[in-house]
Amino acid sequence: MNKGVILCVDDDSTVLNALRLLLGKIFGGENIIEIAESGEEALEIVEEYGAEGTTVSVIVSDYIMPHMRGDALLVALHERSPDTVKIMLTGQSDLEGVKKAINHANLYRFLEKPFNNADLVLTLRSALQAFHQEAKLRKEILQLQQELAASTAALQAKEHELAQLRAGRP
Repeated sequence: MNKGVILCVDDDSTVLNALRLLLGKIFGGENIIEIAESGEEALEIVEEYGAEGTTVSVIVSDYIMPHMRGDALLVALHERSPDTVKIMLTGQSDLEGVKKAINHANLYRFLEKPFNNADLVLTLRSALQAFHQEAKLRKEILQLQQELAASTAALQAKEHELAQLRAGRP
């Protein structure tokens, strides 16, 4: 089984190092912990994994970053990787960016900075579970669609055979 990918994005290297240490300790056995210092770098990482056929499982992004805010990153990421579970960290009391991420990026959760490590870990556990459950459901739906298509084709063949018998043709 392939490892999942957790991507942390923040322009503060101290926060990134803390996230990498915390998440690596808890989730590093089954997941690769990636970090990016900007939205642009995060999108590049997502594209690289996508080219390998891997979906980033969860992204944890800061809201206030230079060049590309977290809400804009999550919206752009949602367009490229809609299955990725998105979490935003914000120290801002203005919730406009959070609303934008909810409405346009399917934001899973937002946590206020400074975040509590236990809350972050619980949120990530839940996000990873949601990611894997959604992936399982998508796989089951695809399998059911394939079975339905095969059954439909078989039914059409039988209907054609029956129509030929009714018309007196073998």
